[in-house]
Amino acid sequence: MDVEHGDVWEALRPLCARVMSVPPEAVVPQARLVADLGADSLDITELEAASEELFGVSLRGTDKSGVSTVGDVADLIVSLRVPPAQTPAAR
Repeated sequence: MDVEHGDVWEALRPLCARVMSVPPEAVVPQARLVADLGADSLDITELEAASEELFGVSLRGTDKSGVSTVGDVADLIVSLRVPPAQTPAAR
């Protein structure tokens, strides 16, 4: 896990625990949001809004079809926080 991913994970874990009313120990990367943590549609919406505010990203318009675990959420946030590759400036 790189530094960026570790930072996101450290902030995301307690956020998920609070939103889904589960102990932080239950929030592991492979935990499925719905099946394992009991998230409902309201929890998912609250998690999206809180993540946008906490991490400064916009999840609106992103493809969330492959997002089912806490690890998937962290990966999505990291991918949105990484700036696009810079191309060398023409000299």
